[in-house]
Amino acid sequence: VDLCYFSGTGNTALAAGRMAVEFGIRGIETNLRAIEDTDPATLYSSGTVGIACPAAAFTTYPLVWRFVRNLRPGNGKGAFLLVTMGGSTWGLVGPMRALVESKGYVPLGARRLVMPSNFMVKSLNEGFNAARREAALRKAAAFADDLCDGRASWRRIRGIPDLVAKHLGTDRPFAFMRKRLALSADPAVCNRCGLCAAKCPSSNIRMNDLPEYADRCELCMR
Repeated sequence: VDLCYFSGTGNTALAAGRMAVEFGIRGIETNLRAIEDTDPATLYSSGTVGIACPAAAFTTYPLVWRFVRNLRPGNGKGAFLLVTMGGSTWGLVGPMRALVESKGYVPLGARRLVMPSNFMVKSLNEGFNAARREAALRKAAAFADDLCDGRASWRRIRGIPDLVAKHLGTDRPFAFMRKRLALSADPAVCNRCGLCAAKCPSSNIRMNDLPEYADRCELCMR
């Protein structure tokens, strides 16, 4: 399995890692690949391709859509989808199935996991979040088992989800939010280490004396 994941603050990475552990118990080798560090045009899988991503703006981040659109043809290989979510996924699960089918992959299954929200959180309940996260990780392991045993499914509802994906699975909602949630660095707190620039998945941050921001932020909260 080539399990390609995008993770903003870490929940999706944890879920993908738990699936990899479960596949390993079944004797299945899993290559965990960060989407922002993987060229989809050169990714050639001899087995199954997995996509793991968070829900965002009722769909997922533009960089995830771009990655899947640029995958090599599937030629009958299997594909599955793992989604971590704090809200709705109306424009993600069904439209993503349509996309992987159009690329020549066989949809094996999709699973949504409710994880703690990380977007504009004003307060944290660590105990509640830890319990929710652990429950989601158990479901990620169960999803891996279901895929291995042929019990998983990937349903598609046509119509409204496709319209949601068409209009929101782009940079438009993120450009709208960028104008209202502009990034800034507090010079009294920033230690000029450059870690934010190194870890930004959309190469939106450049270090000068303080971080400087371009107009490519996808609000992944990393």
